[in-house]
Parts: sequence; structure tokens; C-alpha cells
Amino acid sequence: MTLVGTLMQETLRTLWGIQEIDKDLFRVQEELKRLPAERATREGELESLRTRIQSGKEEANELDLRVSEIENQGMAHRQRIRKLEEETTTSRDMAVIEACRYEIRELKREITRGERLCIEMLEQGEEKAVGLSEREAKLTVEEDNFAELSAGIDAEIAEAEGRKGQLEITRSEQLGDDVNSDALVLYTRLLEARSGQAMALVDEQVCQACYMSIPPNMNVQLARGESVLQCPSCDRILFRK
Repeated sequence: MTLVGTLMQETLRTLWGIQEIDKDLFRVQEELKRLPAERATREGELESLRTRIQSGKEEANELDLRVSEIENQGMAHRQRIRKLEEETTTSRDMAVIEACRYEIRELKREITRGERLCIEMLEQGEEKAVGLSEREAKLTVEEDNFAELSAGIDAEIAEAEGRKGQLEITRSEQLGDDVNSDALVLYTRLLEARSGQAMALVDEQVCQACYMSIPPNMNVQLARGESVLQCPSCDRILFRK
């Protein structure tokens, strides 16, 4: 076996040795992505609930304002009716009297319509008040739950960061400085592409990552250990113990 072949075998053996570490590192890194995303999702749900509550309050205020406007308009109509009624008793002009009576009838219709509308709005307001009360109660519970969740996520992130740091130290110690640079670049690229598993063990001419057979000539080259070979199916670096 040539010196080059021996060095390449050592490189592959070293990379295989750090493969399990890199699998753990990949899982930790995925966890460090997942945890903040989970918190952001829950926080977004809380913000959505707060927005709905605020919108409900604004709608309730608008209803209250509209009811007040209609009630004020009703009061103005009643005052106008009293004046018209006085005018009908003091005037001797039948045309004026009939005009006053007609206006009184129209104002009374307006008052009746306004009263019905106020009742409808008040009923809507009561429904909205119940809905708001339920949402606010839910928000209180959800905010408490989120505070607990957030504290738990902080603890999990701290633990994951600690594991990540320790794994990186162990990886650096095992990797050393004698690894073939081209093989390391390929290995690093495949770590990202293959979810933390860049290498695959070969057993009886079968890749143990994708369980596809490798060609016989590749199996011979793999036995020589003089070059880096990749599985034709899953693209991982092949390794034989």
C-alpha cells in the first residue's frame, strides 16, 4: 500500500471518528433553530389574540358612540316635537298645523327607528362584551403559559449551547491537523446536504445509509483505500472498517 493510500485511509478513519460527533452537533444545531422558532410562533399567536381583543374594544366603542348619537338625536327630535305641538295649539293656519302634524309624525317614526336600532346595537354590544371577556381571560392564561414556555426554552437553549460547545471541543481534538483538506471540504459540504451524516459504512457491498448496492469495481477501489469514494445513490463518502 502506498504512502498516499495510507494517509487517505487515516483521513477517512478520522472523519469516520468524528461522524457521530457531527450527528450530535447537527441535532443540537437543529434544536437551537427550533426552540426560538417555537417561541416566535407562540408569541405571534399571543399578538394575534391581543390584536383581536383591541379590535373588539374599538368596535364596542364605536357601537357606544353610535348609540349615544342616536339617543342625542332622539332627544333633539322630542324637543322639536314639543315645539311643533305648541305651534299647532297656537296657530290658526290649517296649512301650518297640518305641516306641523306631518313633521311630528315623521319625527316620531325617526325616534322609533332609532330606538329599535339602539336596542339592536346594545344587544350586539352585550355579545361583544361577552366575547371580549372570554378572550381576555384566555389571553391571561396564554400569557402565563407563554412565560412558563419561554423560561423553559431559555433553559433548553442554554443546555443546547453547552452541549454544542463541548461537542465542538471534542470534535476539534479528534480532527487534528493531518486530515486531507479536499476530503475535509467534501465531508463538510455533505454534512449540510445530508442532515449531519456525510459518511456511510459499506457492508457486503451495500451502502448502510441508503441500502443500495455499490458497483464491484468501486468496492475494489474502496478496499485499496487510496481515494475518497462517494455512494452513487446517496452521494455520501463511503467507508470500510
